[in-house]
Amino acid sequence: MRLLSRIGGRLDKWRQGVRSKSVARFLRRQGVVAEGEVFASGVLPRIVNHGRLQLSHGVDFYSPVHPVEVFVGDGAGMAIGAGTFINQGTTMAAACSVEIGEHCHIGEFVAIHDTHFHCVSPDQPVKTAPVRIGRNVWIGHRAIVLAGVSVGDHAVIGAGAVVTKDVPARTMVGGNPARPLGTFECPDDWRRT
Repeated sequence: MRLLSRIGGRLDKWRQGVRSKSVARFLRRQGVVAEGEVFASGVLPRIVNHGRLQLSHGVDFYSPVHPVEVFVGDGAGMAIGAGTFINQGTTMAAACSVEIGEHCHIGEFVAIHDTHFHCVSPDQPVKTAPVRIGRNVWIGHRAIVLAGVSVGDHAVIGAGAVVTKDVPARTMVGGNPARPLGTFECPDDWRRT
């Protein structure tokens, strides 16, 4: 029984190593700059990269059924910090700049866009403005972060929230449009698990 357990453990490590190498090859083909190991469970992310997409060590795309979709336009940039977890169905689009800090938790079907893509009316041009998400931010299921928003470190964005304005550090927001629900204290080096 121990022998079978050891063989099974070695097979699992071998499979993870093969999977890790295939993810790295896939990212290189998409022109992604990966600084360290990037993980993809289930379906590989859909990536359209015409600019600069940079992933730090430990970024984890979790897509058991629905792929994560990433679009980086001409001359645009997107950077995702170390240890950030991105759940299935999430869409992220950069027409100018999207920055996501280290150790963030991004829930299922979240949308993060730095552009509105289309004009609302003839006298209102397409809005495009950088999005910056700090460290250790938790973004809940189906939340939307729109162009020009900055989210402070350790903030929490509730499920279904539509974030149209900046969110201060250590603040919880929710609703449509998102409004502050409260604040909390935590050490600067604290990380969610």
